Amino acid sequence: MQYHHIKPIQAQGLVHPNLERDHRMQRLPQRFKDSISKEVWELSENSAGVSIPFVSDTSELLVKWSLKHDQKMNHMTDVGIKGIDLYHKKNGAWKFLNTGIPIKKENNQYLFKGFSPELREYRLHLPLYDTVTDIQFGLDDGSKFDCIEKNTRPIVFYGTSITQGGCASRPGLAYTNIISRELDNECINLGFSGNGHLETTVAEILSTIDAKIYVIECMANIDKEIVRKNTIPLIKAIRKNVKVRSTPIVFFEQFIIDLDSPDQDIIDSALGKNKELNNQVTKAINDGEENLHVIKQVGCIDEDTEATVDGIHFNDLGFQRYANYFINSIHELNIF
Repeated sequence: MQYHHIKPIQAQGLVHPNLERDHRMQRLPQRFKDSISKEVWELSENSAGVSIPFVSDTSELLVKWSLKHDQKMNHMTDVGIKGIDLYHKKNGAWKFLNTGIPIKKENNQYLFKGFSPELREYRLHLPLYDTVTDIQFGLDDGSKFDCIEKNTRPIVFYGTSITQGGCASRPGLAYTNIISRELDNECINLGFSGNGHLETTVAEILSTIDAKIYVIECMANIDKEIVRKNTIPLIKAIRKNVKVRSTPIVFFEQFIIDLDSPDQDIIDSALGKNKELNNQVTKAINDGEENLHVIKQVGCIDEDTEATVDGIHFNDLGFQRYANYFINSIHELNIF
């Protein structure tokens, strides 16, 4: 068996993969460590939304992956937190193939055996809520192995735990990963659990990325006052880079799962924040900013009340609905 240690430059979903990192698959390079909060930095080490696209004709695949923390949470599966999952392309569509179930910090598992020696396209999705410190593939001796080079500008998402992937049952079902497969476009997931605060320090990082679209999904982590204070400064921080002044910036309203909920204060809060978001984006447009958009929450995941784990974080149904709604929305806006 031949082994391949995967390098950052071979992955998708990393910001500036050619820059120095302490851990191979952390989302941000070290250069940004001192410019953001401690909480955001620590979460940025998680490999949410990172994937390894490759082609091979191997008949079997062994994956070894090492974790920094071996995290556990009471509302999310271990596979979603720190496992891996593999897709392959069949008849032009992505098909789930197998899951790598985490046992400890050092893990290894065969994801398939017995394939005929034909060249196939694969995508391996990495853990959502833990840090991959090392990853390697074991393949047949003499088999071909090539990582697929990026051929598109990424869609960059900045947001909350929902963006990061809480609480998908496995990594491939986080909405940024679904979108990436459906659109055949790299997505960069900058979801920071509990810390999506419309911060200009994060926006300045976004501005260094030559993105196809910037997507801002922070509403669940902030109040109406932060929406009022931070929305326009965030836009201006992204636009500081003259190269991205015409790149679409898309804001997502806060979703409401159930308008009949007895907790009317939560509903009123979400509606108030959404109204303020629209006010701020309209104000920015009136002040001369271009290519700003707001995706409304109505019709997103509220077909029924079955789309979350706990009334907040998405289950797999919620992630699929959210991804589909986003794709339909950007097509209707003619920005993809």
